[in-house]
Amino acid sequence: MSTAIATQTAAIISMLHERADANSATRHFRTVPVLRWTIDRLCRSESIDNVGVLCWEDQLDAVLPIAERDGVDILAKGPRRPIAELDRITAARKWADGWRGGLHSTCAIDAGFYAPWIKELVEKLDADTLVLVPPAAAMVDPGMIDVLIAFINETQTLDHAFAPAATGLAPMVVKRSLLDALVGSRSHPGRSLHYMPERPMLDPVGRGTSIPVPANVQQSTENFLLDSAAKIRRFTSAAVALNGSLIGTGSEELVRRLSAEPLTDALPREVVLELNTSRTTSPIYWPGKTLKIERPDLTLRTACRLFDELRSVDDLRLTIGGVGDPLRHPHLFDILAAAKSAGVHAIHVETDLAEVDESLAEKLATADVDVVSLFIPAVSPQMYATVMGIDAMARVLANLKAFVTERAQRASGVPLVVPTFVKMVTNLAEMDGWYDQWLNALGTAVIVGPSDCGGQIPTLAVADMTPMKRRACVRLGSRMTVLSDGRIASCEQDVTGKQTLGEIGKQSVEEIWTKRFGALRDDHVKGAFTKHAVCSVCKEWHRS
Repeated sequence: MSTAIATQTAAIISMLHERADANSATRHFRTVPVLRWTIDRLCRSESIDNVGVLCWEDQLDAVLPIAERDGVDILAKGPRRPIAELDRITAARKWADGWRGGLHSTCAIDAGFYAPWIKELVEKLDADTLVLVPPAAAMVDPGMIDVLIAFINETQTLDHAFAPAATGLAPMVVKRSLLDALVGSRSHPGRSLHYMPERPMLDPVGRGTSIPVPANVQQSTENFLLDSAAKIRRFTSAAVALNGSLIGTGSEELVRRLSAEPLTDALPREVVLELNTSRTTSPIYWPGKTLKIERPDLTLRTACRLFDELRSVDDLRLTIGGVGDPLRHPHLFDILAAAKSAGVHAIHVETDLAEVDESLAEKLATADVDVVSLFIPAVSPQMYATVMGIDAMARVLANLKAFVTERAQRASGVPLVVPTFVKMVTNLAEMDGWYDQWLNALGTAVIVGPSDCGGQIPTLAVADMTPMKRRACVRLGSRMTVLSDGRIASCEQDVTGKQTLGEIGKQSVEEIWTKRFGALRDDHVKGAFTKHAVCSVCKEWHRS
């Protein structure tokens, strides 16, 4: 029979990843700051002794009144400054919604984590056990917290414990021993829940470090972090019937409520913006290899108009990609600057990095971008030439070196470089070695399948992963694709613009999204896929 060891337990809330102008202390849910909701839920836990908030100086004025009311300790770290480890995590989490599976081996609880400062706050609170909670986790489950703390204290041999629950409903509990190790390795706790080539292991969910949670809470793909206006609107609507009882509502009921609430908003949350259709390479999986796709380059004026119409979407995710390679667009960096000026805080660029001009890679490394996806689906130069249609692997690696060197000279962790492997029969033999190589080299790597673009090009997929039963496309409620000529396609599979639903400057984005996309979504719900040529044979409808 195990004997529990009494320890001081502190909940640690880090706001280091949140902006000065819009954060959990300034954002309100039901007229109350989101941060206060989070603290109030934590205070309902019977196992937490103290609560501490880690923030920047520019957030302090908003945090102080909340902390003083609730008796919360604050550690403010002066003027905001770049920190490579922290910035990498922040960039990665912008592009993840699940509780784990993020770029750079991150989980939801890693947001805002910087081990040396977390340790400083923990020492201030004299805690042996810390409960890591995002500031926007206004619906964190206090009952789950108590179970986690009891579990880790009774087990004694564990240095961390977690619950495989929907994002925002559960924390991660960490012992001081693990925190000390993370300070030394300059790492983050969520990494222990990911695959690591240097340390193969069973999935942590089945390894004895997690607690069981209700099935609907574990299987839910919902995100309960109230970190945007759209999420707050949706959750406000979903929780109407819980007026007066919401503060004590458990995770099972919260999942049921939010799952029943429609996903769509007045504007898309994700936008794929195509700047051009030309490409230095000619990959065998590229639609331009088979189809004649010629559109004029996107104008800066059209891009600015689009960004202005999307200005109210405070969690917009912008991917610069499409048929062409954006590095070939003469005004790429002007467009990136315009997006940032319009309040777009999550930007992702897709490229082959195969341009002859090495200075472009260096310039991209200094751009205000979170993620750069690098398509390099081979290990050997011979396979690269076979897949990409050009003998350019040495040039790509030289450009990558220039990119990484420029980033290092700025002591920055961003933009993240994400090597991307397009999995086909042709290059399958190199995939496993490729994945481990890049995961070790850059900390992240992604494998994707080739698309047949709604039946418009031959399929090169190793296997058909499409589920047997067709259902409505999951992307139609959140993602919009803009072609380089300003037309809005039904999705990124519509590479030839067969199903365009509007055009920037001719109709408002809101009208296109609510009415024209709304009609397409209705057809999908009704199962009327044959009304739309690309949708009728699409194999990507199940992708999130």
